[in-house]
Amino acid sequence: MGTRAVGKKVAKVDVIDKVLGKAIFAPDYYLDDMLYIKAFRAPHPHALIKEVDISKAEELAGVELIVTAKELAELNNFGLIIKDQEILAREKTRSMGDAIALIAATSEEVARRAERLIEVAYEELEVIEEPLRAMEDDAPLIHQGGNILCSHNLKKGDIKQGFAEADLILTNEFRTQRIEQLPLQTEAGVAEYDPETEVYTIWAATQWLHDTQIDVAHALGVSPSKINIVQPIIGGAFGKREDVSVQIHLALMAKLTGKKVKQVYTRAESMIAQSKRHPMIIRIKSGVTYAGKITAWEVEVIGDTGAYASSGPAVVHQALYHSTGPYNIDNIAGKSYTVYTNNTYSGAMRGFGATQAAFAYESQIDILAKEIGMDPVEFRLKNGYQRGSITPNGQELTSSVGLKETIEQAVEASNYQQIKVERGNKKRGVGIASIMFGNGYGEGYPDHSTCQIKVEDDGTLTIKTAAADVGQGVLTLVAQIISEVLNYPIEGMNFLQGNTATMKNAGSTSATRQTLFTGNATKNAAENMLAQIHHHAFLELGAHYPSLEIKDGKIIVKGEDRGLTFGKLARLAKAKGQPLIAEGSYFPKTDVPDKETGFSAKNYLAYTFNTQIAEVVVDTETGQVEVERIVAAVDIGKAIHPQNIEGQSEGGTAMGLGMALMEDQIIEKGITKNPNLSNYLVPTSLDMPEIETIIVESKDAVGPYGAKGIGEPAMIPTAPAIINAIEDAIGVRIKELPATPEKILKAVKSKE
Repeated sequence: MGTRAVGKKVAKVDVIDKVLGKAIFAPDYYLDDMLYIKAFRAPHPHALIKEVDISKAEELAGVELIVTAKELAELNNFGLIIKDQEILAREKTRSMGDAIALIAATSEEVARRAERLIEVAYEELEVIEEPLRAMEDDAPLIHQGGNILCSHNLKKGDIKQGFAEADLILTNEFRTQRIEQLPLQTEAGVAEYDPETEVYTIWAATQWLHDTQIDVAHALGVSPSKINIVQPIIGGAFGKREDVSVQIHLALMAKLTGKKVKQVYTRAESMIAQSKRHPMIIRIKSGVTYAGKITAWEVEVIGDTGAYASSGPAVVHQALYHSTGPYNIDNIAGKSYTVYTNNTYSGAMRGFGATQAAFAYESQIDILAKEIGMDPVEFRLKNGYQRGSITPNGQELTSSVGLKETIEQAVEASNYQQIKVERGNKKRGVGIASIMFGNGYGEGYPDHSTCQIKVEDDGTLTIKTAAADVGQGVLTLVAQIISEVLNYPIEGMNFLQGNTATMKNAGSTSATRQTLFTGNATKNAAENMLAQIHHHAFLELGAHYPSLEIKDGKIIVKGEDRGLTFGKLARLAKAKGQPLIAEGSYFPKTDVPDKETGFSAKNYLAYTFNTQIAEVVVDTETGQVEVERIVAAVDIGKAIHPQNIEGQSEGGTAMGLGMALMEDQIIEKGITKNPNLSNYLVPTSLDMPEIETIIVESKDAVGPYGAKGIGEPAMIPTAPAIINAIEDAIGVRIKELPATPEKILKAVKSKE
């Protein structure tokens, strides 16, 4: 095969518009004569709504309409997996930030003033803040079905026999915090309603156009064909845009007011009312021999999904399924619980449960290694996956298992083997963490993507795909694959704006799936187009495809001075009623896990592996941790865009550093205490270490050109690598994130 584009560093297809300020994000949209929407949100996380008085707000000049739940009797609940979220809270609030009323006004300022004039009488109820309390028999119900939303099982081998074979058994509990995804752009959108066609058109960023379309349609009680979602340029996502935010409120108010409407969340509103990373309690009991073999692994995962399910059932059981890491363990027993509380609801965030699981299992792996006196690297290599290994779900790994290579190359590039030097109160440490992550939804869930290519009369290519580019570069990957197959310049490609009215479902930008799914769909579309070009070129030139050379939008007969441009061929084909349009899809199958054991012979199509080594300096007087350097070795099968992989690795590492050391959305009795960026801390450029990314290519059997995804695996090992490095530096183990200076100082003092 050629190497025109695949494996090359090319400019992202959207970079020029973004750099020049031409990219139009949702908050940038303006429609003539539009109204501004503001939600009045509950200050109490758990309370009966006794009375809502909107009379003073309605009298305010500029207020056109205020709506409460009593006007919405015919509408339905919404939600990604379980429809448990009310459009407006009707009888009670279940979390701080629940919307109780919607205001439509002539300006944002008027809408804000009206919000302050709404008066609500509440009867406060017991707030369930801790999932362990929610699981108790006498806990108040947040939803009528019970506070334990669901549970899942994982069984492999004989756990009792595994512990009997162990020389050492260790039990530890690990806890992770609530984290805000924090995309730069808050939730925003505009909408209009056409009373003649009864079609709602909504311009709002989403990670899955067609799923959002279905959720909005269900809530409003209309056919999905009446909902048109248009994708603006997206200002980041990280899982936060999987859930509906402004879309239903916009559609509803556009119809009720008869006008175009706009809604933009404040940062505080986004942090209070939209999803977070699940806080988790993960308990691990492990058996190991002194020779270094892990004989048994028992795990319990409890996930706080907050007041609403969102992606919770999937996130928490994925944490369970990933909770043994990339290690050969014959005997496994696990259980997970997804639990309702009155906290802000939890949903998807980069890693989707596997991130929390990795902190626990990579901490436990280090503890086990050091307890038996084995180097943590040697311990990982001894137990790590290779071809032929069997996952906890029973899937045999038959292709692209680059774990060993990631460990070896990360160690070689780092200072792991270097003697540690102590400088007074500053202790140096080095830590390692290795992870695996399944690509795609897996578990038998329908998962597919589509792409369409059209050759225009001028020879340019028009590309249609509903795959959301949230900044990760999927549209550039699409362009590279088309360029590779058709030997065509990327500069001649035009991408249409995502639109449910004109595009087929491409699935979500989540689950590290776009490289595998949209990549394969695009490759299929490009190959279908190539076949059409060969066919029509034969009809016009009388030469079979082995005699044709295609390059830069031209078809030339080899050794002869004749040929056609793409544009000429497109016009000739169209004149025959056969326009040059090619579609491609990719719809592979995976297996639904057994409910009792989690067994699934084909749980995921592919697995990405990532090993990171962190070098830190810990000041034992202040508790401050400086991360000096991180080496990341990522097995991504084949690097279609090496520069983009490096960017994903660096961005993921930044998020992992925040998880390890500082990020924590603090909720006390259901009330968010830090819904702003002055006291919700995230890493800045000054906190960032030197990052070296090593690309390991193991050529996956199913990915396009052997490629696998990197978006989520990029961040998963960072936090445990840093925590392991801290323990290496000062000899104390942090088991609850984040590792703040206060926690480190407390741990140091308890050791003395």
